[in-house]
Amino acid sequence: MVSLILLGCGIALVLVIGAAIGSRRSTGSPIEPPDLSAMPPEAAEYLATLDSHLRLPPEVRADIRAELADHLSDSIEAIEAEGLDRDQAAREALARLGRPEDLAAQLRTAHQTTRRLLAGAAGGVFQAGVGALGGYLVGVAIAVILSIFAGTALRPLLNLVSEHLPDVSKAVSGGSGIWTAILWVPAFVAGRRSVQALSRGSRRSPSEVGRWWALGGFAFLAWLVLFVVPAEQTWLVVVLELLIPVAFAVGVLYRPERALPLAQCHVPAWLVVAGVLLVPAVMFAGASVGASGSADNFWTDNGQLGAALDKIAPPWPGDLGLADRWGSMPGPVIDETWVLQDPNALAGLRDVRFELWRAVPVAGTPDWVQAWVPAPGYTAPFATQPVDTSSGTFTARFDVGHVRTTHWLVLLTAVGPDGVRYRVDWRSEMPTTFSGTIWDWLTAPG
Repeated sequence: MVSLILLGCGIALVLVIGAAIGSRRSTGSPIEPPDLSAMPPEAAEYLATLDSHLRLPPEVRADIRAELADHLSDSIEAIEAEGLDRDQAAREALARLGRPEDLAAQLRTAHQTTRRLLAGAAGGVFQAGVGALGGYLVGVAIAVILSIFAGTALRPLLNLVSEHLPDVSKAVSGGSGIWTAILWVPAFVAGRRSVQALSRGSRRSPSEVGRWWALGGFAFLAWLVLFVVPAEQTWLVVVLELLIPVAFAVGVLYRPERALPLAQCHVPAWLVVAGVLLVPAVMFAGASVGASGSADNFWTDNGQLGAALDKIAPPWPGDLGLADRWGSMPGPVIDETWVLQDPNALAGLRDVRFELWRAVPVAGTPDWVQAWVPAPGYTAPFATQPVDTSSGTFTARFDVGHVRTTHWLVLLTAVGPDGVRYRVDWRSEMPTTFSGTIWDWLTAPG
């Protein structure tokens, strides 16, 4: 625990230092506007009108204003040398430049070429990758800090969620939900950095290119999460994945020309440090609440399991004497191996097979209590596999990675001498994970 706290403090310190560096960068040397105090009012008004019609990035507009101010000053001095007074020279210099609206349109055309747009798009894609990498590191740091709180101060809340929202609890505890939510951060940062690079390279304002860039990035990321990238899907993970392209679009459209609040304010990062340091004081309260109660208090089978199994098949009165049973770890495939101690125990039985049934928790038990019964409403197994009884070792393999059901009961059944199919033995709940894309999940059987 101490190591986790120190790790969290170190990560928070890195965030503080990064915020300080980002603040200095974002508030670095501002672009100095040209000194118009020595110029006639008509010239200053001309430059202001021109600037309002340029619709170029701020740094480009500043360069244009500075160059035109120098050009006007030189032009006015040259015309004054010809014998005109200063006001007449200013009007003549402005007349030679033409209307500010027309000049602004010519400058936009000169700066906003197709070549620059393509170069800006290439730079945007590159910066999206750089931003995604940096954002991912920040997201992991945030996840580590939050996991410290989740394991200590938030333990009572997590116990409550585990009891009343088992699907949410499984998605979070399994890690798929957490790692999916982490991807919001790199998507957001990638959107901001990419549109900033596109704006600089194409000489267009972020508002001018942002909508199309956000739409294109949203469509691309939505295609990836829907049809390409597989994950351990649940309904919660599906929602979290669909928010990844939304985070990218928000990063593109949410004031990309401005620095993020963290780059201008160190308070959030220092609050993280203070919060991590307070964890040891809070963890005792959380642990005491979370420790109250035990699994025995929630075991309310009351014959539900036996009654549910009897609806599938009556129990075989004999004993097979299974020497050992083992199966696969939670994953998309159920591998079962059962070893029969006495092959003669199968005498009188035929058509021996494994049956895979959907399972649901026993009523009245939280998700962390392993008490499961066959799901009601199903009169037939999801899948069956015949058993070769000659070797004394029974094996079965069920690939359920593309089925939304994630808990199963494995039954061994056989037909007795009276023609009735009996339940010879069974194995308690076998958890599996769905592995596939969102589209696979949406189109998969329940």
